[in-house]
Amino acid sequence: MYHNAHVVSNSIYPFFMGLCLTGVFLSLVVFFKFGVVIFLLVNIFFLLFNFFVWGKDVFMECASGYHNFVVDRGLKMGFIIFVGTEVMFFFSIFWFFFDKLYVDGNFWWVVVGKYLDWSGLPLLGTIVLLVSGMTSTWSHSVVIKGKRPVLGLVMTLFLGVLFLFVQGYEYTHLFFNVSDGWAGSIFYFSTGFHGLHVVLGVMLLFLCLLRFLGFFYSSLNFYFFEGSVIYWHFVDVVWLFLFLSVYI
Repeated sequence: MYHNAHVVSNSIYPFFMGLCLTGVFLSLVVFFKFGVVIFLLVNIFFLLFNFFVWGKDVFMECASGYHNFVVDRGLKMGFIIFVGTEVMFFFSIFWFFFDKLYVDGNFWWVVVGKYLDWSGLPLLGTIVLLVSGMTSTWSHSVVIKGKRPVLGLVMTLFLGVLFLFVQGYEYTHLFFNVSDGWAGSIFYFSTGFHGLHVVLGVMLLFLCLLRFLGFFYSSLNFYFFEGSVIYWHFVDVVWLFLFLSVYI
């Protein structure tokens, strides 16, 4: 029977992605419990490898003309649902934080708050992330004009990686850890998961850069790049809320 949807062939990548994600979370438990980092690094490597080879297949489907209007609409709807779940995820984090802060704000100040200096590394990271949002918007405007935004994407990727280094450097100089009650847990959980979302955003934009370098984009069909830029702005907004809530 004829239909407009694209029926994909059997793929092992979703199964391996589930295994890799499970391995990452289990290795995080091992890392926090025993301080062993090798399992975490191995699982992250396989996760990234699976992400890129799976993305390669999706790009080849698009380049082969399988992504028609119906498929594009389904992908856009899936992206909207994905961002919606991310919004609810971070909303729950902020809900927990402000609830505990209202009940026991002194504990937060004694354990975490007095050690945080918003005008130092957090402010630097905020500026870096906001500038990266500007460069990603510039890249989007370049694509609309029918050109390849290689320079803008490279700048955005550099700033995103720089933000991760700033956050990692801050972690190594803090005087509390994840086991210091609810205050330490919520700080590392919120900023750490935001960092993971920055990593995901960097990966998405890097895939976009590879596609532009391979001439797999056109000014009429760039929903993946557009979605990646929107996701990057979402990461920016979440960090602004974290910066204003946690650090200030």
